[in-house]
Amino acid sequence: MKAGIRILQVVFAFAALLPACTAMAGELIYSQPEDNWTTFYSFVSTDGATSYEAADDFQVTGNIDRVVVNGYISNSTDQVLGVYVRFYQFGADGKPGALTGQYYLQAGDPNLKIEPTGAYWIDVKLTPPFSATGKTFLSVQPVTTGPWNWWNANHLHPAGQWVYTRSNSGTWSHPISIVTGQPYDSDLDMWLYGVVTGPPQLNSLSATSLPRSGYLEIFGVNFGASGKVLIDGLQSPFTKWTSSRIVAYVPESARLTTVPVQVITTGGASNTLNLLVTSRTASGRLKWRFRMDGPYSMVRPAIGPDGTVYSIDIFGHLYALSPDGGLKWVVRGAGDKGVAVGLDGTVFAGSEDSIKAYYPDGTSKWTFVQNPRAFILLGISVGPDGNIYGVATQGIGVFSLTPAGNLRWTQPEPYSRPIVDYAEIVFGPNGSNSQLYFSANNHTRALRLDGNPVFTLATRGQPEVGPSGSVHIGGGTYSPGGSLVWQFSTPLIPPVDAGSDGIIYGLSTALSLYGVNPNGTQRWHSTLPNYAKDPIVDPLNSQVILGGAVTLDQTGFVLSVGTSNGATLWTHQFPIENGFNQFVNTRAKFTLDGKTFYMITATATGDNNTSRSFINAIDAGAVTPPPPSKKLRSTNITLSAKLGNGVVTVTGNVTVKDENAAAVPGAMVYVQWTYPSGTVLSKSVLTNTQGIAQFQTSGKRGTYKLTVTNITKSSYTFDSAGSVLTKSITR
Repeated sequence: MKAGIRILQVVFAFAALLPACTAMAGELIYSQPEDNWTTFYSFVSTDGATSYEAADDFQVTGNIDRVVVNGYISNSTDQVLGVYVRFYQFGADGKPGALTGQYYLQAGDPNLKIEPTGAYWIDVKLTPPFSATGKTFLSVQPVTTGPWNWWNANHLHPAGQWVYTRSNSGTWSHPISIVTGQPYDSDLDMWLYGVVTGPPQLNSLSATSLPRSGYLEIFGVNFGASGKVLIDGLQSPFTKWTSSRIVAYVPESARLTTVPVQVITTGGASNTLNLLVTSRTASGRLKWRFRMDGPYSMVRPAIGPDGTVYSIDIFGHLYALSPDGGLKWVVRGAGDKGVAVGLDGTVFAGSEDSIKAYYPDGTSKWTFVQNPRAFILLGISVGPDGNIYGVATQGIGVFSLTPAGNLRWTQPEPYSRPIVDYAEIVFGPNGSNSQLYFSANNHTRALRLDGNPVFTLATRGQPEVGPSGSVHIGGGTYSPGGSLVWQFSTPLIPPVDAGSDGIIYGLSTALSLYGVNPNGTQRWHSTLPNYAKDPIVDPLNSQVILGGAVTLDQTGFVLSVGTSNGATLWTHQFPIENGFNQFVNTRAKFTLDGKTFYMITATATGDNNTSRSFINAIDAGAVTPPPPSKKLRSTNITLSAKLGNGVVTVTGNVTVKDENAAAVPGAMVYVQWTYPSGTVLSKSVLTNTQGIAQFQTSGKRGTYKLTVTNITKSSYTFDSAGSVLTKSITR
């Protein structure tokens, strides 16, 4: 027996990892996917002198015609010469009982597949099929020239009995962990194929009361591989179907009363369990939330022409929800790396393998298979021309598809750095042409919509396009041709966002938010009440929405600040979920009217099976705007210079007034002195009772220039456009 630990990873589709199905095998009717926690010896030596056997129970009423298990041989030179597959009764003591079926296949038998080299998978077709009639133990024991190790499953939450082992055909017992001194609370990896011949049985539901479109787990046995879930007699959408667990959603048209839940398969109809169906309720600014069947999502929702909300999770489920939070439909296997909507309502979802299109009712429209497969796909987008655009690093590169799914063009985008973060493609004008922008690897690129490259910048971070067509990457603003227009005086963290009035909003730290004028001067600076990230300005230019960036030991939140001066308007905290704090997964996505935005949150439990993710619809309206801020203007700059002993002393006076030409005392004036040598020195001084800030410096003879960079005071906004900003003197 061997024990080991691997880092938890997301597995998108376990079945996709299995060997090719043997001919004429049935559907998957029972599975326990391995979780890479530990392994158990199960082999017999070629001379029969050494024998270890492992077995685990399952519950199926049906005919099993194929068994697949997952393990490995430590020494690549060792070989598998044959395989025993045995079925044992479920004994009265809960241990393997009498032998009820045994199969032996020699290496080379067409019904036995061992792949890859090293016996990672053992795949056996059973002829004739084994007829299982409930609880049964399975044993797979290869005949080998060296130890074969069988991977475990369901660590810490086994189904039925824990794994049993024995040596040299002795007594069955639970193996003991050398670390804890206790039996291993695990199952064995197994995949059983065939046909269920008996009805499913419901044992329990995850909840006794749920709202419409609520997330429901159904637990039981003999569910087989597929079927129907009926809630209140209505067929229910589902995202997961295994032999013992189904994840389904309460239909929107279910009655608001206690209703039956039932499962129908080819083996018949199950018993029923009761569920109380309720209506959705709002809580503060939270209009509604919808639980997805994935631990998290990297992609913010998309909104269709009719207001339908589309979202994907990391397990590739595509959800369509009405604006009031009702689930319209769900598609499995759509993709996890991008969602977009065309003008005609066609929905597009992407993964590293393919781009898929769906009609507005969720039925498949077309699939474009990427060849070669992408290493990392940056989210797909629909361009202003109606075509589809994506970035497949190390695959087909930057690409464009027609609305019918035909490839228009590609441009190379090789993988060239350790991390490529998920990002969005954005579009903007360049004269009479449109072009796309994205950041990947160690650069940001722009291409015309016909595929011709425009520029590549040695900087990275989610780009944003302002109303004038300028491109903002952190604190840098670039022309559509790629030239640097200005760099903000304080480095900003991508992504920033630009309002329809051209004002840019960005963070320099998780606590420090800036409003930046279209010419690159500071408009205001705000210290936030808590760590935040990913600013998004609403369509009305009234507030900036930020997601909480606190650590997982703190409650997640969303924060609103006013665009006029950065003052906090409101905060919404996300509730603790199943004992874990929620954190913000994505940026906000606003509706066109700016009254609602959608944001995805998740919990991090350390286990993909127990982590949860949610689409949150948050009320952005009813904001009481702060009173209009007064303006600060530098109305006059005077410079004087004196020469003494070869040293020039320069004095500068900056006069500050408001929009009514009244002097403003107590305002902090920030300036830069530029010396004859070209050296630049920054200083700041408060205005006196006459609204004058006095600065003084000295040095060699030549030209001195004084430049006002900012003026700040509570409840005031610096009006740089209406100010005198610079003056020079030569002595």
